[in-house]
Amino acid sequence: MRSFIPRLAISLCAWEACIVLYFLAVFATIPEHIWSKDDIVWFAMLAVCGLVVVGPVALLSLRLGKIGGAIVGLLCGLLPSVVLLAYAFVVRPGFEASAGTAGIAELLVVPSGVGGAIAGIICSRRTKTPATSILGLN
Repeated sequence: MRSFIPRLAISLCAWEACIVLYFLAVFATIPEHIWSKDDIVWFAMLAVCGLVVVGPVALLSLRLGKIGGAIVGLLCGLLPSVVLLAYAFVVRPGFEASAGTAGIAELLVVPSGVGGAIAGIICSRRTKTPATSILGLN
């Protein structure tokens, strides 16, 4: 249990690096973008989203191997996009808001999935028993 907290912190930093670097690249390629306080608020919301994604990844991939951790991390990384799309379909906040929510969900898919997979690999530990004994094939 002693090594759980450092792995959680490293995986959170890895997820945040994937997301922040992606959105910094997106914002830098938009010539009309003017940096403001809203960008800091946006990155703060992404940091909170990172806690929501990496927490379940760390708990679910703890007893899995590297491949299982990557799969669980990828699925948990897709969770923010699924929640945003569900919000857009269920609440139907209006044309502009639903289109914006769907656009943000689409922007979050790739970097959050990749960051979640990296976080799952970092948080997973090597299984002490082979997969064949877990499946009952011995």
